[in-house]
Amino acid sequence: MRIGVGYDSHRLVEGRRLIIGGTEIPFEKGLQGHSDGDVLCHAIIDSLIGALGIGDIGKHFPDSDPAWKDASAWRCLDTSLNSPMPADLR
Repeated sequence: MRIGVGYDSHRLVEGRRLIIGGTEIPFEKGLQGHSDGDVLCHAIIDSLIGALGIGDIGKHFPDSDPAWKDASAWRCLDTSLNSPMPADLR
């Protein structure tokens, strides 16, 4: 059995939408991040990647990659779930 632990945090800042679990929450501040800053989805992604033993969310969705700028965490989660499994887990 493999277990993954995910954790994510972002600062609350002006000028961003607050999205948690793919749901926009009406609030005057949002979560700062390269993508949409969705801490719930990011923690889930990080735990899945960790359970597979293939790094962490930063390795697969680096903030240096413009393809993930303001990306929906749902898109990141979909990409994670549809990525090839490591050979030793198939």
